[in-house]
Amino acid sequence: MIRYSVLSSGSCGNSYVFECDGQSILIDAGLSFKQLQLRLQAGGYDISSVRALFLTHLHPDHAHCAGTFARRTGLPVYVSKKCRLHAGAEYIALNLPQDSEMVIEAGDVVFSGPFSVSCFYTSHDSAGSCGYIISACGKTFMIITDTGTVNSQMIEDARKADFLFLESNYDVQMLRHGPYPVRLQRRVAGEKGHLSNDQARSFLFDAGFHESGKPVYLIHLSDNNNNPSVVLDAMCGFNAFVCARGFQYNFECP
Repeated sequence: MIRYSVLSSGSCGNSYVFECDGQSILIDAGLSFKQLQLRLQAGGYDISSVRALFLTHLHPDHAHCAGTFARRTGLPVYVSKKCRLHAGAEYIALNLPQDSEMVIEAGDVVFSGPFSVSCFYTSHDSAGSCGYIISACGKTFMIITDTGTVNSQMIEDARKADFLFLESNYDVQMLRHGPYPVRLQRRVAGEKGHLSNDQARSFLFDAGFHESGKPVYLIHLSDNNNNPSVVLDAMCGFNAFVCARGFQYNFECP
């Protein structure tokens, strides 16, 4: 059986855990290490079961405790090859022990316990940002977050996934008429920003989720420019679950 949890999602911090046969991996660690431990425990996970941490990018809401995690556990922390080469001071600030520094390149497969993990590059204002495809216990998961654009390869990979975690960051009208200055609105809605509800819905149609009925978890909702009810309305017709700010969501499948 495989279990998985959204430990946190949104601007307050992002982290996801996947467990198969008593071993687990983490995607992102945008919480304090203490809060990460508490949320793992609340979901019934033992931190000693974790085999590795994979980062989508280095913004604090995704990588806040990566350095502490590595120092406290001695476990590997993976970033994309482009991130390692081009993130500069942002990467150095993680303060990873040298023996914890690991790199994954798009198209490569990393094996960690029962998990096989590959990455693909996304379009965000953090060098080498990426998403992940995770396979274990006969199931495949895909995580797409913090990207201003999607492409045909992402759509094709999503068609093959059993479960999809997809960013649905903002509602266009709420962003346009909300508290953000124009400069910040342009950043959020730009090609190196985030996916809107409309973009997420279009992606799901293109990937056939309206026909397959496969579950999609809508993640990384903006605190100021979105809310769960607006997302659910936008995703009518899909088997959609909205992962709202500050809450933890636990799932399992045979």
